[in-house]
This record gives sequence, structure tokens and C-alpha cells, in this order.
Amino acid sequence: MLLLHVSDTHLGASRPGRLRDREMDFYEVFDEVVEVAIRERVDAVVHAGDLFDSYRPNPQTYYYAYRSLRRLRDAGIPFLVVAGQHDQPKASALTPLRVLEEMELVRVLATDRPRTTVVNLRSGELGIAALPYVPPQLAGEVVKELRRPDAGRRVLVAHLLLKELGIPNAHLSVAELRASDYDYVALGDYHMRYSTTYGSTPVVYPGSTEALDVLESSDERYVALVDLSRREVSVGWVGLTRFRRWVVVEGVRGLQDLVKALDPARLRDLQKPPIVYVELASRSVPQVELRRISDYLDSLVRSCRALLYRVQVPSVAGGPAEVVAERVQPTQVPTLEQVVFRVVGDPELAKLVLSIIEGSEDPEFVKSAVGRLVEDPPLLAKLRSLVGRLDRQKG
Repeated sequence: MLLLHVSDTHLGASRPGRLRDREMDFYEVFDEVVEVAIRERVDAVVHAGDLFDSYRPNPQTYYYAYRSLRRLRDAGIPFLVVAGQHDQPKASALTPLRVLEEMELVRVLATDRPRTTVVNLRSGELGIAALPYVPPQLAGEVVKELRRPDAGRRVLVAHLLLKELGIPNAHLSVAELRASDYDYVALGDYHMRYSTTYGSTPVVYPGSTEALDVLESSDERYVALVDLSRREVSVGWVGLTRFRRWVVVEGVRGLQDLVKALDPARLRDLQKPPIVYVELASRSVPQVELRRISDYLDSLVRSCRALLYRVQVPSVAGGPAEVVAERVQPTQVPTLEQVVFRVVGDPELAKLVLSIIEGSEDPEFVKSAVGRLVEDPPLLAKLRSLVGRLDRQKG
């Protein structure tokens, strides 16, 4: 019996940046997961929660989920899923997992309370104890409802954080999960790959299929191939390739440091333009150098060598890092207003220039605007300074 263990696919997410390209990343890597399952001829795909990023997926998200899951169904591979917190409605509403189940694309193991079931797969029966996400303070009581399945092969599927991870708000320890009652423990909610054993039982997080923030960006992305055909369970890792990489550069003192660290040749070799995060060496990097860094990163985005970027200074006393420059919007043709404000610089003068341009077909309007300019010496001085600067740049 061969299972593919995946979790935290977060379909519909577009973090960071809320870009169309970023949203597509999550669908594309989910397609790859499906292809791995079909290629390896697994008996079932076991998803340990947070299939969706929101309990209210938009039509596009449903479409891409349907398209991928239909391929699995057509290949005769069941998709078994437990609800993570992102799959659970905030009030008395229907989880999107039930919609997919009604379409006969998935089998929902549990949505809000523990549930034990036995499923018939190609290679025989598999007993599954399923524990959906519950708040950490309730986990100790809720896990008592979990019953060990009556089957030759037993798997626990849960969406929770182990205390062994050493992070705040953990749910339960491996011992409290009674992991030794099972042949394999398939976990979700932790976005990095992690595995341990309890007795002879593998306890595994495959991690998310896409990094959702910079703290997750250092890891590769994986799914776990679980072989239950022998007495001793074996776990193999299948590396994914369609996720978008992050390039994190720390300790930058100026543009020269950044260019050296980014290595344009390396960027060209990546399958997709990366997400670039830059942390300055200190909070005292000169503004002129910061501007050079931003201009260079803008050029990478414009030339499609980077999807987006963020520049931040080190945090103070454990507080959040301060963002000093970023581009999180899709590259697009700038509006006339954006061009004028960028060239002119001064807001008051830019508004006047824009009004002259927009009213250029009305002679009386232009005459009035020019009259205002002549009657305002400080504004006229700014215009003369601008013209002089543009002449010098042209020369």
C-alpha cells in the first residue's frame, strides 16, 4: 500500500503581494502534486489540512481545484482530506471541502470533530483516525474522542502543531497523540518539512507546497511517499519543482553588496522570477544608496527577473522589521498621473502641470493655469528648477 502525504496547499492564496502570478503558483505546484501521485501509482493521496487558503474560495480557486482533482479521480486515486483552520467556516456555514465531496472529487475525513473510518483502497483496507484543526486549548480534551481504527493498517491524519516543534501555541505532544497506536502519523499545519519517530512510528510534516512568507522561504518543498506494504513503514521524499523560490539577502550596506549577492546569472537559471527580500546591514544606510537599491530592484521586476521585492531595516528590540521600499503590485503601464508625479517630484507643481496637460484643448483653461503660475513666484521657481534639471539630464 502506497500513500502520498501532502498538506497546506493553500489554494487561492496570493501572498505576498496579492498578484495573479503569485496565486497561480499555488495552483501550478498542486498540479505537480497530482502528477506525482499518478506517476507513482499511489493507492491514495492523504491531505492533512488547509487545502484552501480561505473557507470562501472564489470561482477561480474552485475551477483550478476541480481541474486537478478530476485528474486524480480519472486515474482512480482517492483524495482523502481533513479540515485545517483555513478550510473551516467561521460561523455555521458549509466548508468548501463538502462542495468537492458532493462533486465526488474528495473524501472528507473530518471537518470539526475527530472521526475514525476505514477506507477500501486498491491494496486493501486502511483505517484512518482523523483529527481536524481545533484551538490549542481544546486539543487535550478533543483528542480523547479519537478512536483507533479496527484495520490491519492504521494511519492518524491531523492538522495541529506538535509541542516537539518548540513553537508557541502548540497543541499536543507525540505521546499525547498516542502515535504508537498507528503505523504512520500524517500531520499538517507546520509549513516546513519535519519528521520524527515515536517508537517505530514515523511522525511526519511534509510542509506547505509553497512558502507563504519569508520565514518559510529557506526550505525546499516536498511531499512524502509512504510505503505501508512492509512491516516497517518507509518514508521517501519527493522534491517539488514548480514552486517559486525566494532570494533573501542580508547585511546589505549598498548597491554593490546587493548586486554581488543576487548574481544575475543565478536569477536567469531559476524556473520562475523569484521573490526578493533584502535586509539592510543597519538603519543608517544613506538615502541615496537606498534609492539606488530600489531603482536596481525595480529594474529586475521590469525585466521579469524578479516577481516582487521588499527592502527592510533590522528590527529594534525584537519588534517587527521596518519596510523601507517594496514593489508588490504587478508591473503595468503607468498612468499619466503617475508619470507626471514621478518626473516632477513636487506634488503642488505636479498637479498644476497635470491640469495644463489635461486641459490643453481649452485655451482659456491653459491661460488661467499659466496666469496662476506667473502670479506664484515660489511655484514658478520650482518650475524653472525642474526645467533646468531636465536640461542637464538631457545634456
